[in-house]
This record gives sequence, structure tokens and C-alpha cells, in this order.
Amino acid sequence: MRTSLLVLALAASSSLLAGEPPTLPLAANTVANATNRFIVSGMHCEGCAQGITSELTRAPGVAFAKVSFTNKLAIVGYDTNRTSAKALRKVVRTAGYEAKPAKP
Repeated sequence: MRTSLLVLALAASSSLLAGEPPTLPLAANTVANATNRFIVSGMHCEGCAQGITSELTRAPGVAFAKVSFTNKLAIVGYDTNRTSAKALRKVVRTAGYEAKPAKP
């Protein structure tokens, strides 16, 4: 099981570096029908990015989330029937950071 999760996480990380959303869902029982990119401010280290990734992944309706400290970018795949971009920005804000929509 741990190996499977590691493979999924590596796939998500490599996709983010390539500027593409991950193709495999990381959260159980959720399928993404939308993907949003957010510019995240207030991060000071990779631990901040990992914390935001965790919070987003636990949010209802989120299929995958990856936050890059280096790029100050979050990519989130989610089910629009269960959450919204506004709700996702609120998750980031509640974690102590700011998120605004990234230009395509």
C-alpha cells in the first residue's frame, strides 16, 4: 500500500513540475471533473507546501492536490458537485496562507 501511495505521489509531483495536473487521483472515492491552479502566498518552506497539500487533499470533493513551494503554485482536481474553487481558496486561507486564481 505504501508503495502505491509513493508511486501516486511521484506521478503527481512530476506532473506539477511539467506544468500539468496529476492524472491519478490521490484522494479516495473522488473523481475530478475540474482542475484549478492557484498562486499561493505566505509559504516559507517545503513543509508549508506539504501542509497545504494535506489540507486540500482532506477537503471534501478533492481528488488530488499538489502544492509547489518553489513555484508558489497549487494544482487541485476536484468534483464540482461537492466543492468549488472558492471553497478551496478558503481551505488554504484557513491553513494560514492566501490563494488566488493563477492565470492560464
